[in-house]
Amino acid sequence: MINRELAAEVKTLMPSRERETDRNSPVSMWNEMDRLRGKPEPTTVVIFRTRGCSWYDFSSCSMCGYFNDVNTNVGVGNLKTQIDKAYDFMENTKILKIFTSGSFLDRREVPKEAFDYFMKRMSDKVEKILVESRTEYVTEKTMEEMKSYGIDTRIAIGVESSNDYVVKNMVNKGTNFSKFVKAAKVLQKSDIELRSYLLLKPPFMPEEEAVLDSIKSVRDCAPYSTDISVNPMNIQKNTLVEKLWKRGEYRPPWLWSVARVLLETQDVQADVLSYPTGGDRERGSHNDDHDRELVNIIFKASLSQDFGELQEYYDRGDKRKYFSHLANESRIPVQYDLDSFIRKISAGSVKI
Repeated sequence: MINRELAAEVKTLMPSRERETDRNSPVSMWNEMDRLRGKPEPTTVVIFRTRGCSWYDFSSCSMCGYFNDVNTNVGVGNLKTQIDKAYDFMENTKILKIFTSGSFLDRREVPKEAFDYFMKRMSDKVEKILVESRTEYVTEKTMEEMKSYGIDTRIAIGVESSNDYVVKNMVNKGTNFSKFVKAAKVLQKSDIELRSYLLLKPPFMPEEEAVLDSIKSVRDCAPYSTDISVNPMNIQKNTLVEKLWKRGEYRPPWLWSVARVLLETQDVQADVLSYPTGGDRERGSHNDDHDRELVNIIFKASLSQDFGELQEYYDRGDKRKYFSHLANESRIPVQYDLDSFIRKISAGSVKI
C-alpha cells in the first residue's frame, strides 16, 4: 500500500505542525450550491481546524495541502467553540458539509466529546450533513453513533482512483480499493449514503491516461456510491504536486478533460458531478485560453444532472490545442506545462 520512497519525499515538503493559529475559529466557512438531497440547494461548508490527519504522522497525499491549516494544540474546548461559530454562521441553509484536515470520524482528530457536541448542537438546525473520512474510520460502531442523532448523513471518502498502482505510486494515499469497498459495504448495511471523491490527473500520469483512469474509476465506484465527485487537480502549497508544477513538470488537467469524464459516465447508476476548485486559473483545471463559460456549464450540469448543454458546448468547442497537448504529452517521459514554464523563467521565478 505504500511506496516508501515517494512517501519520504512528500514528507520532506510538509511544514511543521507546530504553529500559532486561531484554535477557536474554523479555517473557513462559506455557502455554495450542492445537491445532497437530489436537487440543487444552498449548502453551508465548514472546514474545522484540527490537529490533523492521522496519515500526516507518516506522510501525506501527494496533492493534499490541508496540513497547512492544522494546529496540534486544538482541544475539545476549541472544537466546541468552532462548532458554535459554525452553528451561528448557518442562517438560511439546512444542509451542512464538514471538512477537517483529515477525518471527521477519527476520534484522535475529533474526540468523541466534540463529535457528540457537534451532533447534538446541529440537530435542531441541520437536516442533512456530509462529513469526510478515511476508510479505516468507517465502522459499524461509528455509523450507529451517527444514526443515533437522527440527522440524514452522507459520508465522503477520497478514493482518488480504483487503480491501486495509482493510489500507491502517484497519490501516496496509504490505502487501496478493497478497503474502500469494505467501508462502502458498511455504509450500505447501515443505510448511509456515500459520496466518492476521485482525483483527475494525479502526478506522473499523462492527461489521456488520467481521463481513462477517472472514467474507469467512476464505473468501479458507482455500484457503491450515491454520487461521485470528480475532482480535477488543483495546486496546493507545500505539496509534491506544487514542487513539480513550479519546475514545469506538471500541468493541472484541462477543463475539456473534466467535461469528457462527465459526458462519458452519464450511464452509471450514481450521480456524477464536478465542482472544479480554482477552475479556469493557473493552479486549477484550465484550458489554454480562458473559458469561464465552460466552468459555469460544468457546475450547472453537475447540480442539475442535465448534461445536454455541456454536450453541446463540448461538441462545438475548438479542442485543437487540447488534442495537440494530449498527443505531445504522450511522447515524452514526464508531464509538462511549457507555456507556464516559459513565463516563470522569463519572470525569474525558476532557475535552470
